[in-house]
Amino acid sequence: MSHGYELRQLPDGGLEFVLDDPVLTCLVIDDRVTLRFARTDVVIAEPFDLEVDGVARHLDPHRQDTLGPILATYPGTVRWIWASPEGELTIVFMQGQRLVAPGPTVRSAWSVGGVDGTRATPIP
Repeated sequence: MSHGYELRQLPDGGLEFVLDDPVLTCLVIDDRVTLRFARTDVVIAEPFDLEVDGVARHLDPHRQDTLGPILATYPGTVRWIWASPEGELTIVFMQGQRLVAPGPTVRSAWSVGGVDGTRATPIP
C-alpha cells in the first residue's frame, strides 16, 4: 500500500520524498502550516524560510500575521522535497518558490506523512 510518497536515500545521507501526486491541493493554517499534496501532508510547526520571486521571508506558524506569503505556493506543483543529513527540509516548487524548514535542533519542526498515519520527521 502506498503512503502517498516514497522515500529514497540520497548519496549524501539525506532523504528524498517522491510524492505520488505532487500537486498542492490544500493549505491549512492553524498553529502550524500544512501543505497537502493529495494523500501526503507536509506539516511545518516551527519558523521557516520561504523564497518567492527572489524575495526571502522568514515565516512563523505561531504568528499568523507573517504567513501571507505562503499563499504564493497555491496552486502549485512540487519539483523536489528532500531532507538533508542534518534534518533540514527543503521544498522546491515548479513555479520557483523554495521553502526551507529547520533541522533537528527542533524535533517537531516538520513532518511528512501519508493519510495512513505514517510520518517522517527530523532525527535529532
